[in-house]
Amino acid sequence: MKKLIDKLRFSLVSRLILLFLITAFALMVVLRVGTLAGMKKQFEHNILPHIFEYQRYIEKEIGSPPDLSRAKAIARRTGATIHIRGDRINWSSDNKSFDPSQIEFRQHHNQRLKHGVFGNDHYLYSERKHYQIYIGIAGRPESRGQGWLFLLLLVGIVYLCYRSIRSLFRPIETIREGVQKMGQGELDFRIDLKRKDELGELATTVNTMASDIEGMLNSKREMLLAISHELRSPLTRSRVSVELIDDDMVRENLSRDMKEMEQLITELLESERLNQRHAILNRTPVVVNDLIETLLEENFPGEDIEIELNAEQVAVALDEPRIRLLVKNLLSNAVRHHRSDRGKITVSTSSQIIAGESMALIAVTDNGVGIEPEYLPHITEPFYRPDPSRQRKTGGYGLGLYLCRMITEAHGGKLGIDSTVGVGTRVQVSLKV
Repeated sequence: MKKLIDKLRFSLVSRLILLFLITAFALMVVLRVGTLAGMKKQFEHNILPHIFEYQRYIEKEIGSPPDLSRAKAIARRTGATIHIRGDRINWSSDNKSFDPSQIEFRQHHNQRLKHGVFGNDHYLYSERKHYQIYIGIAGRPESRGQGWLFLLLLVGIVYLCYRSIRSLFRPIETIREGVQKMGQGELDFRIDLKRKDELGELATTVNTMASDIEGMLNSKREMLLAISHELRSPLTRSRVSVELIDDDMVRENLSRDMKEMEQLITELLESERLNQRHAILNRTPVVVNDLIETLLEENFPGEDIEIELNAEQVAVALDEPRIRLLVKNLLSNAVRHHRSDRGKITVSTSSQIIAGESMALIAVTDNGVGIEPEYLPHITEPFYRPDPSRQRKTGGYGLGLYLCRMITEAHGGKLGIDSTVGVGTRVQVSLKV
């Protein structure tokens, strides 16, 4: 119910209909007040004098003292009701009880004749010697049927207004859906809206914008591939040349430097690819347990790492190369900062329901020095490191955790870091199943 109220509250169609109703109501009030004021003035100055003449005519016909047979004939002929009150007289032409005290009479233009209204009927009052004459003229009776008819017409007009406005603004929903798809990465999608009004021009502008963005992203992607090729080629040749150096120490140091440069280039290019909402993931079914076991065997064979894998072998739709890079970076950080005298590094997998969604969790825990609380909010920023010296033995260039966060978010997941100084750090990745 609350969602429906919020939807109506922020709906442009609802606001337009409400504006229409307020305007219509205001016009009705103004017209009614103006009409009633005009009719009242017209009645008092032009119609009421004729009614008073009509009243004098009836009184003259009744005579003085009043002739009740004549009064009855006049009432039958004109359709009016005549009531005569006085000494020993209490007569009504319709033989019904009549209480003049319920009627508020007003005297007009210094005449002895008075006029009053009771219900829908108008009454004329005059006094003659020892009796009073009341002449009732029936007004237009109220019709409940007309009231219901007016209500039905009002509802029908509002409904037609709603349908018309809805039809007029339906293209806005089409444009919104198209923009949403483009925002999700479908830049080849185009809004099919054949209209020549402002909304049609807006759809054309959005399509043009999508084409321009798609062209810019394609150019950027091509530039990244070119940079990757141009940087890797000389590095490969240099590594071959390094193998020809006789000095083992020099050769080992140069090989390590080149490997570090190659890793830096890989992380820079991968970070740039993922640093946009339109990064395309090549998702395939991946059993996370198998991926971790294979990664440990290939890259960390001699490390003191304990695994606690989920008993359920569930395949998750993931981009396997990027997930491998993510887990590898987390384990590399753990190995770099872990203290072996405090226990083992732990890598674990599990499944959990978070906010109504099924999630696959990967956690890596070390027993290292930990991270200061003031550094935690910035630890996943690019090129950020608590240690400003950036010595090789204390870490790389501050891209590892940033790349891990980008890969996690590209999969629609979340990366969380808990750390206590002197105890260790736990990094957990939550991925949608």
